[in-house]
Amino acid sequence: MFKTNLKIAWRNLIKDRKFTLLNVLGLSAGLACTLLIYLWVNDEMSVDKFFADGSQVYQLMEEHKIDGNWGVSDESSGLLSKVVVVQAPEIEYASPLAPPNWFQKFTLSVNNNNIKAIGQYAGVDYFNIFSFKLLSGQAGKVLQDKSSIVISDELAKKLFGTTENIIGKPVRFQQQNDFFVSGVFEKMPANSSQQFDFVLSFEYYKDVAGWIYTWNNTGPHNFVKLKKGTDINAFNKKIFNVITAATGDTTRKAVAQKFGDVYLTNSFDHGFKTESRIEYVKLFSLIAAFILVIACINFMNLSTAKASRRMKEVGIKKVVGAARTQLVFQFLSESILLTLIAMAFAIALTWLLLPEFNQLTGKQIKLHFDINIIMAIAVITLVTGLLAGSYPAFYLSKFRPLAILKGKLNTSVAEVVSRKGLVVFQFTLSTMLIIAVMVIYNQIQYIQSTGTGYNKEDVIRFDAEGKLIGKQIDFITELKKIPGVVNASFTYNNMIGRNYGDYGISWDGKNNNESDYFEGFGAGQDFIETMGMQMVSGRSFSKNYGAEGSKIIVNEAAVKLMHLKNPVGTTIKLFDSSKQIIGVVKDFHFESLHETVKPSYMIMLGDEPNNQWIKMMVRVNEKDNRQTIAAIKSLYERFNPGFPFTFNFLDELYQKQYETESRVSVLSKYFAGLAILISCLGLFGLAAFTAQKRQKEIGIRKVIGASVTSITTLLSKDFLKLIIVSLIIAFPVSYWLMNGWLQSFAYRINIGYGVFVIAGVSIIFITLLTISFQSIKAALANPVKAIKES
Repeated sequence: MFKTNLKIAWRNLIKDRKFTLLNVLGLSAGLACTLLIYLWVNDEMSVDKFFADGSQVYQLMEEHKIDGNWGVSDESSGLLSKVVVVQAPEIEYASPLAPPNWFQKFTLSVNNNNIKAIGQYAGVDYFNIFSFKLLSGQAGKVLQDKSSIVISDELAKKLFGTTENIIGKPVRFQQQNDFFVSGVFEKMPANSSQQFDFVLSFEYYKDVAGWIYTWNNTGPHNFVKLKKGTDINAFNKKIFNVITAATGDTTRKAVAQKFGDVYLTNSFDHGFKTESRIEYVKLFSLIAAFILVIACINFMNLSTAKASRRMKEVGIKKVVGAARTQLVFQFLSESILLTLIAMAFAIALTWLLLPEFNQLTGKQIKLHFDINIIMAIAVITLVTGLLAGSYPAFYLSKFRPLAILKGKLNTSVAEVVSRKGLVVFQFTLSTMLIIAVMVIYNQIQYIQSTGTGYNKEDVIRFDAEGKLIGKQIDFITELKKIPGVVNASFTYNNMIGRNYGDYGISWDGKNNNESDYFEGFGAGQDFIETMGMQMVSGRSFSKNYGAEGSKIIVNEAAVKLMHLKNPVGTTIKLFDSSKQIIGVVKDFHFESLHETVKPSYMIMLGDEPNNQWIKMMVRVNEKDNRQTIAAIKSLYERFNPGFPFTFNFLDELYQKQYETESRVSVLSKYFAGLAILISCLGLFGLAAFTAQKRQKEIGIRKVIGASVTSITTLLSKDFLKLIIVSLIIAFPVSYWLMNGWLQSFAYRINIGYGVFVIAGVSIIFITLLTISFQSIKAALANPVKAIKES
């Protein structure tokens, strides 16, 4: 029976090649899109899920009460894990971490081989918590010594040419200190949120940056591995007041969050609400479902539209004894067979598009046919086949044989309504995608054109490292002599996102029941001028006023927070040091436009000999970029021999903050285009079948004098009515959804009526273009021939 049904299904598919081609094109496009999104979602869901005992690994977060609301930050004091491990016997291992995103690349050297690499500082038990594969060394011992360095196998090959027999060998760090290889780890997989080339001891970093072990300075990450069977709720209750007990601050609390969930679910940045990645996983999963449903609707509509061709087949089979269940099984077999064919094309299409898709998403996804992907393909194929074929199967199998054979079968109202309803649903989804694309695009354009409060164009940024640290003022003086250098200064803030912040500022009248976080900017002379910032009142730092160590500049947001009516001249405290406000700088965006401008301050930097955070900011003449940069490189290498010169343009780094939104914008364009294409394939088929079904009517109308225009209008208006209904539904739903998405931006566009006008006109134009070919073809046909064949 199965073999017979398979033969019949195959014959029916090749018999009506036009129907089969339209369905295969629509289904394969929808399935390819679904597969690509499945691979992306699967990759996102796999991030940080590969660690042994991953269910026991937690990150210690810090909850903050800001403006009366509680937020969560992944940054906390380096003391947190040190204190918690003593108080909670449930902890098996604990480790602080100074993560790689604090630093630009360091310089490591072996002999004259100088390599730039990404590094971090971690506690002794870091490799006991995170099961990165160690090729050499023992997890609990590789970071016991302050002079130890653990390197990746990739870095080992670059430095030594091998991974063998290198334990104990020296590696020169920043051309200043020698560290000795204590372990070699296998380069972590792409689905790890932690990406680094080497690890140094956190205890060593404490010696050069003592602030990491103070409660008022946050920045380090803290991790624990809990013993099996630990009740996380009970554990969180135990550690909740650890920070309050140590500091007396009731607005800062500790909480543990499963590390494997942080990448996807963390929706706070420094305690402020942001979009979590899980929202985009849900969004693209929904888009995949939408596109697959649109493709399935095509199948349903085309199958029911051509039902008249198969009525006699159904009638004869029922007369000779076929049960309805047998007919249902036959039609579902046809649907699943066609879906299998479409899936084969979809897999080929996915394989071809995957490199471009990886480039768009910034992923390294590969199409491996392991058990998971095979099961996913099988499930998607089966579900799609059943979904696409269910309505036609039950619709065709219900016909009464006597009515079919007598030719008295009439189209029911339910059939017409359901088919039209599917078309409306299809184009409603397509319209929503078009509106989403335009809103996202306009928001991205708004972000890129909105002023940041400083001039980010033509500014290059690079680290002050090695011998340059402690000589940055001399270096800046020489820089300014280079033709093409407009101005130059330095800071310890990256200018992109929150890099350095604390709770150390206090003033008269401060509410001690609130945590007031300030972003800190250490700045050299001419920093404000170099960055093109504006002073609202007072002045910037200047050598004309002598030592400026006791002076401070704040932004407008800080003035507002502190309720200062005449800020210039006011004395405030930064930790235990009194600072006099000498100026107020106009608010500038040092983080993305998802956030409002937060309070910040600037203090004067000099030639501090141990400040590893110094970033050089150099404004160059737009016309002489190449020559100017070559001269800067030459000066850098003269000041700092043995350090490769690497730099970034500040505006490019600024745009990276919006990589996710930009990718969503680009991908949405492709998905919207695909949804429209699939919908139009179905509409094209429906228009053809409608024209064929009404060919006798058309022939008669032409005989009695109907024009081509009137017949074309007649065939088109029913479809246009459905499109207008879909627009009426799509507009309010789209507005509600996209307005919700825009709420994640502190600075955002308003959704104007223009978006809906463009979307509506586009859909109507595409519809007319799709059905006009079939309508005009039917209108131009020979009426005599049409009447005879009907």
